[in-house]
Amino acid sequence: MNTSTMRNTQNKQNINDLISAEIVSMDDYAVSASVNVVDQAKTFLDTVFPLAAGSHKDVSSYVVYYQNLLMFFKDGTHSGLRDPRQFIALNGHKSEPSAILLQDKGTHVALTFDRCGMRGSQDLADLEDIQLEGHQYWISLLSIEEQNKISTSLQDQIFTAKDGSDYTLK
Repeated sequence: MNTSTMRNTQNKQNINDLISAEIVSMDDYAVSASVNVVDQAKTFLDTVFPLAAGSHKDVSSYVVYYQNLLMFFKDGTHSGLRDPRQFIALNGHKSEPSAILLQDKGTHVALTFDRCGMRGSQDLADLEDIQLEGHQYWISLLSIEEQNKISTSLQDQIFTAKDGSDYTLK
């Protein structure tokens, strides 16, 4: 192999290494940005749906006990909402809901959980998304790409109100 061919091969390898490094760097940025978005969304929850004690950022599970929403922390302690009336309904089982519906000043907010989901698998409480009700549509606070799926999926679901009756979104 002559010197020119060796330099060409080495230059191509250096370019490939640089491209690979940029891709890894962008993946790290995407993960970092995702964590930041989740923190901001949980700050929103702390502001609009504050806990009696603690922060949504530290919650490890959301559970419905009788007609109350309880949030458990890693150390085993728990808290409810400062205003328990904000908990409206759930989807799934009380001990492991797939969605929780909260309401503030007439506006619904849905917390969806999926321990195998893209974000849920990375979140302490398996929180996959936080969706805010708009006028005849839903807005994801965590994922803009999923807006069309969200607008119809929540509207079609029947939730269980905290008193056990059906709760449908209109």
